[in-house]
Amino acid sequence: MLKIINRMSSQFDIDKIVDYLIPLKDKLPHSYKWNADLSKLIPLGLLTNESVQDLNDLTPYEKEIRLKNLVRAIMVSSMQNDPQLFDELCAWIVRDWGGIRAAKEDSLKQLTKSFLEKRDAKFERIASISKIAAYLFPEENIIYDSRVAYSLNWILLSQDAGKRFFPVPEGRNSKMCAFDINVLIRLKYVDFYLPNSSEGFKSQKKFISKVDKKLFMDKDTSYRELNSLIKKVSERLWTDDLEKSTKLYYTEMLLFSIADTEIFYDITSSMSSIVQRFKN
Repeated sequence: MLKIINRMSSQFDIDKIVDYLIPLKDKLPHSYKWNADLSKLIPLGLLTNESVQDLNDLTPYEKEIRLKNLVRAIMVSSMQNDPQLFDELCAWIVRDWGGIRAAKEDSLKQLTKSFLEKRDAKFERIASISKIAAYLFPEENIIYDSRVAYSLNWILLSQDAGKRFFPVPEGRNSKMCAFDINVLIRLKYVDFYLPNSSEGFKSQKKFISKVDKKLFMDKDTSYRELNSLIKKVSERLWTDDLEKSTKLYYTEMLLFSIADTEIFYDITSSMSSIVQRFKN
């Protein structure tokens, strides 16, 4: 396993990733805006009306940190002592906290059971199961969603910090959809997609997917590789804070919060410069 982790890590220039994030990390308490609905934690016995109000009076960042600690503690104890409460908390994390309303409770139970047995997850439904994994094991797992992958891929691409990129789960953010990171990656490595002639396309089935394999990681191992990378980034990014360097959600929250702000600005600014060169 150590050899596998070292091989994964060697694909990336950790220092370049950290250097990109250092100027942004102190903005996290102000830039993090996710503000989950806590009302369903009242009938589950985790919160009272008064404690919900107290949490909602905090900034989204402060609220999130307290919430993660509170929910995780109950999840760990209920996993063995109260399986029904554990399943209900998993459903709350995915549907109410995470916003994936269509997730079915029975399906989530099977998904969670499979993850707990293997301590790994395939790409299919990764946005759901990684939320549960990140709550349960914050020192080992992060949430793998479209924003996190979008931010990280742009850093890898723009800073030349890696030659392979993470598959991006489906997302609905209009800015990220408008400037599709997969397209930007393919444009930088467009030579990979050049056939010998215009006739070359006709003789090659699944042409794009075959070439994509050179640039994008295998979907079913990407979560393990993502966690390994973020663990190393966190160790170097938060050297002055033991909790932040070991709890991976701080780096995950940072990547999440900058996706449609700093990253979007960086992308459009960079593309504007390229377009101007073409015009000239």
